[in-house]
Amino acid sequence: MLGALVDLLLPARCPGCEAPGPGLCADCRDQLVAIDDPCPRCAGPLAGGLCPGCHGAGLPHVAGVRCAWAYAGLLAHLVGEAKAIGRPWAVRVCAGLLPVHDLDDIDVVVPVPASPGRRPGPHLGTALARRAARAVGSPMRRALAHTRHAEPQHRLGAAQRRDNVRGLFRATGAVTGRVLLVDDLLTSGATLAECAGILRRAGADEVRGLVLARTLADASGRRDGPR
Repeated sequence: MLGALVDLLLPARCPGCEAPGPGLCADCRDQLVAIDDPCPRCAGPLAGGLCPGCHGAGLPHVAGVRCAWAYAGLLAHLVGEAKAIGRPWAVRVCAGLLPVHDLDDIDVVVPVPASPGRRPGPHLGTALARRAARAVGSPMRRALAHTRHAEPQHRLGAAQRRDNVRGLFRATGAVTGRVLLVDDLLTSGATLAECAGILRRAGADEVRGLVLARTLADASGRRDGPR
């Protein structure tokens, strides 16, 4: 609560260099690592038109994934401030970086739910989903919930991540139409795929993914990200 109050009282400054002004300044925004040619199925970088990550198969149950940024450098710092510390200003800045342009034919926006027992403060994934819902003009719905506690994903390898999230979520009711599933980060895609499968079984016609950032070995030096 004290951190949120300080955020409100202090004058607006760039979170990257503290220059006066709201949000990221132009110089700091230029420091963000963009995924220039992402795979439309998994959002990984293409190499010569081919995806070395999913080989064109994409993530199970997910029609496609939209992502603009690599989880690295300044953006990794902002996400840490938003997730680990729960700073409202960091959540606002991250929400403003979500690639919400040209998202058509979305009936409902669903966030990946917050983990049980998380720190107090705004939940980044839910804030991103609200931003997406405003952009596409469709309602946001909390259609997913946790069934249990799980190990933090960043401690696990790809196969362990899949096992860790299996049965971790449940639908809160029936779901219809085309769903935009929103999360903050994507690494192996295990969380997104598990949630998408549940939404499809709950009645969704299609599930598309939208994430703020993706972990890439060439951008962050390692592949072990939070999801």
